[in-house]
Amino acid sequence: MKILVLAQDYPSEANRYAMNFVHTRNLEYKHNNLEVNVLSFDATSSYNYDGINILTEEEVVKNKLYSTSDIVISHAPNIRNHIRFLKKYIEKISHLVMFFHGHEVMNMNKYYPKPFSFMPSSKQNKYVQYIYDYFKLLTIKKFIIKLIKQNKIQMVFVSNWMRDICIENTGLDRQAVMKNSTVIPNSMNKVFLEKTYVPNQGKKGDFITIRPLDNPKYGVDIVVSLAEKHPHLTFDIYGKGNLFKYLDQPNNVRVYDEFLKPDELAEKLKGYSCAIMPTRLDAQGVMMCEIASYGMPVITSDLPICKEMLRDFPNVWFFNNEALDISLDNVLNEIDLVDDPQIKEKFSLKKTTLKEIELFNKLNKLT
Repeated sequence: MKILVLAQDYPSEANRYAMNFVHTRNLEYKHNNLEVNVLSFDATSSYNYDGINILTEEEVVKNKLYSTSDIVISHAPNIRNHIRFLKKYIEKISHLVMFFHGHEVMNMNKYYPKPFSFMPSSKQNKYVQYIYDYFKLLTIKKFIIKLIKQNKIQMVFVSNWMRDICIENTGLDRQAVMKNSTVIPNSMNKVFLEKTYVPNQGKKGDFITIRPLDNPKYGVDIVVSLAEKHPHLTFDIYGKGNLFKYLDQPNNVRVYDEFLKPDELAEKLKGYSCAIMPTRLDAQGVMMCEIASYGMPVITSDLPICKEMLRDFPNVWFFNNEALDISLDNVLNEIDLVDDPQIKEKFSLKKTTLKEIELFNKLNKLT
């Protein structure tokens, strides 16, 4: 089977973070003998990354990959590129699968946390954002309605929460969405499923956090507040950003400006007793799920999406972002590392990527 994947951006040697959740899937598709080509709208020239071909829009159009592919997949479809491209070539596309991950079907002013007030930022006019979101949501709604009528679309949501938010924000008919969609969580990097956390190997500290520093939705400021409440414990933060140019860094907090590949991260985690992964907004929280699946104790925010993903994990604790009334000493004392194979199951390949491939095969048989 031949598939064409649309993504706004894609990992490269210069930027390994870019939409890595798409790349993780594509590697597994390739491993399962699917022919994968990626259209990266941000790409200025074609390149290969980990054996995956990433092409410019010009190259895709030149080779008519939209019509020669059995399935076209659109990840986080924006109206500037994805919808524009799909509208132009939809009549020549056999099957379209749209994956929804977050902002593309959300009213940003309503859901996204405000930028840190103490950091300089390019202030986005709320009214401009409202107008854009209104047009965005209306455009996507009309596009989806048209394709549902043509029986030409399947939608994939990474969580039930994400599907509910999409319906609420777009005003799409719930019954129509439920009939033409499925919920499949983002897949995990293999290392977190194939290996298991072993604590305190080459002990570096008590708590580890892996987060972009400057985006308030990832709650690095929450980690700092917890560190201030527990001065006798150590907190290591891995991530890039300028937050600590404007926020005081407690003596028990160390910051590492590093990018860690999955294998490197799995090894790094063994040097810590617990991961703290707060969030103010997530459609799933992939890294949080990876660390929990690895078997490491994880502390995260008491939000509906975190509970949906991890409520059955015995190694996960939830805390209130606002109250921060958690005793980290108690958590460390209560940690019981039970080797439970069940924690590998929820985000296993069988329940994530292989389920996606099953959907593609089903659609392809309808051709």
